[in-house]
Amino acid sequence: MFEDLERQIEAHHGSGQKMALLLINIERFRKFNALYGYEAGDQLLEELGQRIEAVARSKDVIARMGNSEFIMLLPEIKNQGHALLAVHKLIDYLQAPFRLDDNPHKINAHIGVSMYPEHANDAYGMLQKAELALMSARHSVEPFFIYSEQGNETRVTDWDLEGRLNYAREKDELKLYYQPKVCLKTGKLFGAEALIRWETEDRGFVRPDIFIPVAEQSGQIRSITRWVINTALRQMQDWPVYTGPLTVAVNISANVIRDTTFVDSVRNALKIWGMTAERLMLEITENTLIEDMSSTIVTLETLKALGVGISIDDFGTGYSSMSYFKNIPANEVKVDQSFVFYMLENQMDQRIVNSVIELAHGFGLMVVAEGVENEATLTALTEMCCDIAQGYHIARPMPQEDFIQWLADYQKNTFVSG
Repeated sequence: MFEDLERQIEAHHGSGQKMALLLINIERFRKFNALYGYEAGDQLLEELGQRIEAVARSKDVIARMGNSEFIMLLPEIKNQGHALLAVHKLIDYLQAPFRLDDNPHKINAHIGVSMYPEHANDAYGMLQKAELALMSARHSVEPFFIYSEQGNETRVTDWDLEGRLNYAREKDELKLYYQPKVCLKTGKLFGAEALIRWETEDRGFVRPDIFIPVAEQSGQIRSITRWVINTALRQMQDWPVYTGPLTVAVNISANVIRDTTFVDSVRNALKIWGMTAERLMLEITENTLIEDMSSTIVTLETLKALGVGISIDDFGTGYSSMSYFKNIPANEVKVDQSFVFYMLENQMDQRIVNSVIELAHGFGLMVVAEGVENEATLTALTEMCCDIAQGYHIARPMPQEDFIQWLADYQKNTFVSG
């Protein structure tokens, strides 16, 4: 491929014609291989290549780079807009579900784009710029990014989010949204997950998957998490008493759980706001748990001894679930939404969900299913004896005022059968 690129550049030199290089990456392809096997992974890559070829012109060049990346070279194009037409068409093709063994699978792909001669005039430079653009695409609102000199690392650095995030709380830009969790057996509300949102004056909402990594890298995630816990406990005081003692779940990252002062900060927050520890649920991802298992488990055991609930989020996406399952000091596990979303169409996903439910119940843990999008999925989960459901079919995340109103409406019109 490198030689083809050099030949095309030589042919374009002095012609006035432009050329685009598209670097296409499949998100979390290693997870797909781990879950469905390498044979299914090879089938996915084969169909992916066919879809790219369906978009390509006869003069375009396509090659595979590594395990989960493809390169598409577009010679003899008029301008950047011409390249964007190909990018948008390619995205449309890639977003359609892939069918493997008569089961649909949806993938997420990112595309980095570099242009000749605007961004580079040699093969190495074009590949490098496309790689930088791909890095930016992973943090972009759109699944693609065209390299730019102004922000050659990511849009995050262009926005200077780290500096602005320092003042977000002072400017009252950070808000908590709540997504309800419903008990499938009784139809009663179990609690809600607190989700942080950032709305700036000039740029509007900044997506969590953009600013949370910045907070992690800068170390601000620890103070932000303390703010989330305190704000959630404070706002719970305004929730209607007729709902009963609801729980609120807060996401905790590896950086936070390793903070030696974290347990004391949780204890102090509960004391300040007069909440019993059972009202607070802390969610950590399965991968966070296995990063530093020994110290993490000690911290979780201390928190659980206080009465705080522990939830293992994104369960089923890690690589060592069975080997440490019996040692997790948790109250519940949350089945990752990637399994729940297609479980009615994909028998493998349905088996995974059912297996997690049975395994968790065997260890006395509750099970929360994320990503419940419709009534049929809700019914299937109820039949599987899943404990709690969360997803857009029940309610989207909403600010405090809307959540309180939703609670009142839910009392009048329950849509989950008990």
